[in-house]
Amino acid sequence: MRIHPYSPTDLHDVVVVWHESKRRAFPYVEIQQSYTMQDDESHFRDVVAKDCQVWVAEDEGVIQGFIAMKAYLIDQLFVRVGSQRSGVGASLLGKARQISPKTLRAYTFRKNVAARAFFEKEGFVMVAEGVSPPPENEPDLLYSWRP
Repeated sequence: MRIHPYSPTDLHDVVVVWHESKRRAFPYVEIQQSYTMQDDESHFRDVVAKDCQVWVAEDEGVIQGFIAMKAYLIDQLFVRVGSQRSGVGASLLGKARQISPKTLRAYTFRKNVAARAFFEKEGFVMVAEGVSPPPENEPDLLYSWRP
């Protein structure tokens, strides 16, 4: 697997991973279920790719996942539905640790049991509870990692 910086030529394939993964991970978030591929593509291109440093995990020419970071905050971390639990997320997290070796933070929805288990397995500790901003307004947790 190769991890490389996001390029605008990756947009469609990254958004396919993001869209499908969000739909599977967040069945309880009505607004996420209503977003079309076009909605997600516009948001990724106009917001995520502009506001974050994005890295892509690719295996044999197929994008398997990506991580988007704002300094030490993991803004997005998604893995292709069929590739989850195969080391892609851990590899992307390894890249995040290279970028921010002293601390990392990540939010996840309280109901996202799989993401919570992943972060805890990777040494993250839950440090705060809250509610995500609109449009989700979903109970969430803030996780923190330090070496």
